[in-house]
Amino acid sequence: MERRKSALTPENYVRAIISLSRRYSSTSAFPGNNYVDIGAWLLQDRNLLNQVKAGEGAVLSTSRSEEPHDLVVVYNTSERKWDMQNYGQDGHEDFHASTSVPVDRLGQLVFVRGFLSPSWVSVLGSKYNIDPEFFRRHMDFLSASVDKHAYSFPSLASSSDNIFRLCVSTLLHRDDYGGQDLQSQRARQAIELAAYRAQQLSSNKVCCGDSLVREYSTVCSRFSVIEQWISLYVTKTDGGWAVIAWMDQGRPLEKSPPGPWMHHIESRATSLPVLQHHHKMAFRNTTNRLDPGSNASTEVPQTTSILPLQYESVLALVDLARRVPHDPLSMCIPLFAHAAFSEVQLLNLMESKIQLQMNAIDEGVPHHALGSFQYFSNVLNRHAQQLRDSTRALRKLAERSSPGSNGGRAESPLPKGNVSWGPGLLPPGQPSDSDRARTAGLRSSDGAFTARGLLEDYEQLHARCIHLEQMCARGITLAMGKASIEESSKAIEQSQRLKKLTLLATLFIPLSFSSSLFGMNLDLLGQSKVKFWWFFVVCVPITLFAYVFYLWDFRALRRWSSRYWKRCRGVRRDRTVPRAEKDPTHTV
Repeated sequence: MERRKSALTPENYVRAIISLSRRYSSTSAFPGNNYVDIGAWLLQDRNLLNQVKAGEGAVLSTSRSEEPHDLVVVYNTSERKWDMQNYGQDGHEDFHASTSVPVDRLGQLVFVRGFLSPSWVSVLGSKYNIDPEFFRRHMDFLSASVDKHAYSFPSLASSSDNIFRLCVSTLLHRDDYGGQDLQSQRARQAIELAAYRAQQLSSNKVCCGDSLVREYSTVCSRFSVIEQWISLYVTKTDGGWAVIAWMDQGRPLEKSPPGPWMHHIESRATSLPVLQHHHKMAFRNTTNRLDPGSNASTEVPQTTSILPLQYESVLALVDLARRVPHDPLSMCIPLFAHAAFSEVQLLNLMESKIQLQMNAIDEGVPHHALGSFQYFSNVLNRHAQQLRDSTRALRKLAERSSPGSNGGRAESPLPKGNVSWGPGLLPPGQPSDSDRARTAGLRSSDGAFTARGLLEDYEQLHARCIHLEQMCARGITLAMGKASIEESSKAIEQSQRLKKLTLLATLFIPLSFSSSLFGMNLDLLGQSKVKFWWFFVVCVPITLFAYVFYLWDFRALRRWSSRYWKRCRGVRRDRTVPRAEKDPTHTV
C-alpha cells in the first residue's frame, strides 16, 4: 500500500491531467483538447503544484464557503461493525493522511456531496487512482460549447466501463398561480438555465459543497422538476474495492448558486420526498444517525442529500448489510433503487399531465396543448436515454461481479440471481460463508432488492417512458387533427357570414346605384320635374333584377345552354344528312 501511495501523489495526478490537456493534434496521436478546461480549472489552485510564492495567498473561491457542510462521507465495510468518517470542505489533507484504501477483500464507499475543489479532486484521484475522465464527465459544464470537446462526447460505451451515471429527479410543488403563459415561462427558464451554466458553474461563484442542477423543467403551473446526477466510479484496490459516488446534491438549493428554480422556491415551493417501498418495510427498524435539527432551516429539503448520512441504516433496512462487504454491486443497489423510485414519481406526474391534456383535447384544443406535448416529449426522451444508460450500468456492475470476469467469457448473473465478486478483482478460491449467505440472499424471493429485480424495474421504467413518449406523439397528432377540424369549421362559418354579406350587398348596391343616378347634376330625368315616387319606380325593378341575378343558378344555365346547343346541332345535322344519302347499289 505504501508503494501505491508513493507512486501517485496529488501533485503528480494534477500534472498528468495538465500534461494531457497540452497534447496537441500536431504533435500527438492522442490529443487532449477536451481536458483544456479542467486543466485550467485545476491551475486556479496554485497550491496543487507548490507554485505559491512567499507572502502570496492562494485562497480559492471555489473551496471556501461560510456554510458548514459534510463534503465527503466514507463508509468502510466490515463483517461486524461499520466505520463512518465525515470530512468538511477543508479536510482534504486529513482525508489524505487518515483514510486508507480497503484491503483483504473488503470495500469502501466514498460519498461526495456537492461540488469539489481542485484540492479534493487531486486527493481523491491520486488515492484511488481514478480515471480523470470521471471528473471531466461530471464537470461537463466547464466545456459548455461542443466545439471545446470537438464532439467527442458521448463517447464509445466500452471506453468507460468503470464510470456510471444515475439521474435523480426532485419534484417541486407550489400553489397554482393561474393566468401564466407556460410557453413563455419555459422559454425564459431555458435561457436562465443556459446563463446558470455559463455564469455560475463555469466561474468561481460556485463553492465547494454547493448543489448543482443539470436540468430544470416546468411540467405545469404547479409542478416543476429538478434533475441532478450521481456519478459512480468503481475501482479495485490492494485486494479490495472502492466505489466513488459523486452527487450533485450538496448544500440546500437556496444556499447554492441561483438558477431558474429560485422563482419556484421564492413562491414557497415544497419539494416532494422520494418515497420508497420495500418488502415489509413497516416492520423494519432503522437507526437515525442524522441530527434532527440539521435541516430545520432548509427551505427545500432533498431526500437524496440525506441519503449518504444514513446509508448504513439503509443497507440494513433492505437486507444488504451482510452482502455489501464483499460486493460493490450490493453496495450500489440502494443508489440505483433511490434513482428508480424518483423516476417512478416523475413518470407518474408526467402521465397524469399527459392524460389531462388528452382529455382537454376532447373538449377543444387548448392554445398551449401542442407546445406542452412537444415539451413533454423532449423531457421523456432525455429520461429514456438516462434509463437506458442506468440499465447498462447495472448490467456492467453485475458482469464485474460474476465469475470469470478476468478475461474469460462470463455469463451475466442477473437471470440466475447469483452475484459474487469474481476473480477479476479478488484472488480466486472457494466461496466463503459470507459469499454463500450473499448468494442465498440474492436468490431469495422475499429479499428487499436483488440485482435481477432492479434490472427488471429499470427495463419497465424505460418501456413506460417510451410508452409515454408515444402518448405524446399521439397527443400531438390528435391536437393537430382537432385544430384542423376547428379551422375547417371556422372556414365554413366564415363562408356563411360572407354569404350573408353578399346578400346584403345584393340588396344595397342597387339602392346606391339609384341614389347616385338621381343625384347626378344632369338634366337626364328632368330632376326639377321628377316626383319622389320615381325613385321607387327605378329602385324596385333594379333591385329585383339584381336579386334574381344573385339567385340564378349559373351552372344550371350552363347545362341548359349546352343541351340546347347540342339539340340545335342535332336538328341541323338531321336536315343535311338526307341530301347526302346515296344509293348503295349504285356503282360507277
